[in-house]
Amino acid sequence: MAGTEPTHRPILRALSEAHGEPITGEALGRKLGISRTAVWKQVQKLRSMGYPIESLGKKGYRLAGPVDLLSRQELAPRLTTRWLGHHLEHHQSVGSTNERAMELARAGAPNGTVVGAEAQTQGRGRLQRSWSSPMGKGIYVSLVLRPELPPRRGPEMTLLAALALAESIRDAWNLDARIKWPNDLLLSDRKAAGILTEMQSESERIQFLVVGTGINVFQTREDLGGDLLYPATSLALELDAAMSGAYARPPHLTRAKVLAGYLNRLETLYEGWVQEGLAPYLKRLKERSAVLGRYVRVQTGETTVVGRVTDIAPDGALVLEENRGGQRALYVGDILRVRPAEQAAGPEGP
Repeated sequence: MAGTEPTHRPILRALSEAHGEPITGEALGRKLGISRTAVWKQVQKLRSMGYPIESLGKKGYRLAGPVDLLSRQELAPRLTTRWLGHHLEHHQSVGSTNERAMELARAGAPNGTVVGAEAQTQGRGRLQRSWSSPMGKGIYVSLVLRPELPPRRGPEMTLLAALALAESIRDAWNLDARIKWPNDLLLSDRKAAGILTEMQSESERIQFLVVGTGINVFQTREDLGGDLLYPATSLALELDAAMSGAYARPPHLTRAKVLAGYLNRLETLYEGWVQEGLAPYLKRLKERSAVLGRYVRVQTGETTVVGRVTDIAPDGALVLEENRGGQRALYVGDILRVRPAEQAAGPEGP
């Protein structure tokens, strides 16, 4: 990024490199060639961004704990992308990252713009369901994408984003992430993430897509509750179970690392998708599917469809062999229940 580095960044670097030891405002001022008052103002700015900086009187300032924010400072060193995430708007709290991204997209925000927040007050998923977004525990992020494609291709983006997230989590933490068509990510058959894609288009072309992604990272079982349509989990809970220990924050797991891995993978998949469509990724989508070969109950509009999933079509449709006979391709729907193939479905389905 061109231009002079903002003053708060070297202050943050100096505090990070001190590993919890205090540094006086005078020492920071000398290092940066600014006054102690200017140092104080920059420390206040860092605090407003969510950095846990303590004032210790004459001893100065110190970073009071580990930093795990979705800010540009934490994300940029981990990104390998050429364009995705290079325009980043970071909020401590926002109503909905999707709503904010839609505003920016309508105002001309460039392809690859990312809106992230430490918390949402009006987070939502598909069908206007609320998405719990507690401060600092999950990833709440929305992407502005501008593919030169016809509107019928827009829904494919949800599956592509799900694939990018599933593969990045599998590769980074060796967790068996699975896609519950079309927009949920499961770990141990529990929901760990959801994707909401919204589109604005003309008759012949997509103007923009907003891809909202909510990922449970550090939520505990108490945070997740038990009144959800689908049982929920988090990356930390699944890593803890894999390590067979008491719940603890795995030292290698950070939200910035999760988000950067997702964006890095998604940029590559997106570029291929724009050129070649979804077909080149079908094999990988099927390998990561949580429903292929299983019996499902799907709500699509006011209709409920029950049957065994036999395929994912080249355009992303879910292909079912219905209980009542015949095949059906679904382009939209909400999977309400999944049953293993070995458990035969009755007349009313799984």
